[in-house]
Amino acid sequence: MPLEDILAARREKLEKLRSAGVEPYPIKTWRTHRIDEVTGQFETLLEEKRIVVIAGRVLSVRVHGGLAFLDLFDGSGVADAGTIQILFRQDHVGGTQFELLLDTVDIGDFLEVSGEVMLTKRQERTVDVSKFRFLAKSLRPLPEKWHGLQDVEERFRSRHLDLLLNPQVRERFERRSHIISFLRAFFSGHRFMEVETPILQTLPGGANARPFNTHMHNLDLDLYLRVAPELYLKRLLVGGMERVFEIGKCFRNEGMDREHNPEFTMLEAYAAYQDHEWLMARVEELLAALATELNGTPELTYDGTAISVVGPFPRVAFAEIIKEHAGLEYDLADDGDFARRAAELGVTVEKTMTKAVIADEIYKKLARPAMVQPTFVTDHPLDLSPLSKRNEDDSQTVARFQLVIGGFEMCNAFSELNDPLDQRERFQAQEALRLKGDPEAHRFDESYVQAMEHGMPPAAGIGIGVDRLCALFTDAHSLREVLLFPTMKPKN
Repeated sequence: MPLEDILAARREKLEKLRSAGVEPYPIKTWRTHRIDEVTGQFETLLEEKRIVVIAGRVLSVRVHGGLAFLDLFDGSGVADAGTIQILFRQDHVGGTQFELLLDTVDIGDFLEVSGEVMLTKRQERTVDVSKFRFLAKSLRPLPEKWHGLQDVEERFRSRHLDLLLNPQVRERFERRSHIISFLRAFFSGHRFMEVETPILQTLPGGANARPFNTHMHNLDLDLYLRVAPELYLKRLLVGGMERVFEIGKCFRNEGMDREHNPEFTMLEAYAAYQDHEWLMARVEELLAALATELNGTPELTYDGTAISVVGPFPRVAFAEIIKEHAGLEYDLADDGDFARRAAELGVTVEKTMTKAVIADEIYKKLARPAMVQPTFVTDHPLDLSPLSKRNEDDSQTVARFQLVIGGFEMCNAFSELNDPLDQRERFQAQEALRLKGDPEAHRFDESYVQAMEHGMPPAAGIGIGVDRLCALFTDAHSLREVLLFPTMKPKN
């Protein structure tokens, strides 16, 4: 039947309900049990002959003379625990009500039913309905062959249907919720205080990224969606808060691919009187505990490969990676060498790119995708890290690490720069790059430097990509699989 005819038929059924004095969208339900509670307590409810009131969506309808069997689903529990069969008997609910049900019910409708539980001849757990009500009449049909859709992007555009018809998708987001709760408990357990910092900022700071900009009409003020909460969190260290963390949305005006979405969730945490080495140990502790929480063992499987997250993880210097994959000595080669070699390796090089940025692109394109087992990438070039402390034994590299697992950069962390004079100089260098056309260069944040001038304690800070972590622990191959509503190009 054409969709237009189906929609018209459902509208007619809606009017039939209203003509019969039925409110198809009542304000309240008298539900006493979730379906998973009924299935979990079934033997007791059967023995006690207790009346239960359940509510949910109709998934199937089977009529046999004066009997109608429906499957009702309410989303409770896991697997099939949130689905149960309900039985309408004409002689039990009444002939008029039975006919009204058959004339108006459709797959997708929400019903409330009341009755005792029973076992059918086939020993199927069932609710024997004595009374029922419509809770919501569906006016558009559910797709019948959702699993066979060839256009995968349609799943992300219609996530409500994806969740409804693909139980494994809902399980993935239940696991995501579990992961975020675990992260919050982990940092709170290490005496970090959860805080909130502005999403609308007068200057975007804390990361090399192109920002989204907007305008506040009341103050005639240009504002930016934050690319990172870093500079505000470190102001709290200046203010005497020793350990802080935040889980929240960040926004970067960049492309979309397996690892990136313009809107994403970040966890950032800062600990005064600690350094990046201390954070490395906490990251190893976190991942082993998270894997054990989720899987019962400090291991996981990603893309068919077994991954152990038992530390200590190997450490590889950034310069070593570039030498291995590009054949260039970072300290000896100049910008021209890197530009030529990058082009030969298929890396896109822009005129505004410095040697450090080109090297980083080589690392991202050639090295990182091949790094499956947990690996700390360390000792990044100073030019890539304007907020990090210099290494004591090499002033041209910084006390920083990135953790790579399954080809994903999971976190970025460093010993925080707390010398306001050095920070001012690095912001000035970044501003010069911005004026030359680099849209991702850091902005000069004078108010942040002034805050540092009041005295900022030595500290370590980390940013963890929550979406990437969820992708790793749900064996998802794109961030879009772990974002309920990823950014999508409009159909038209």
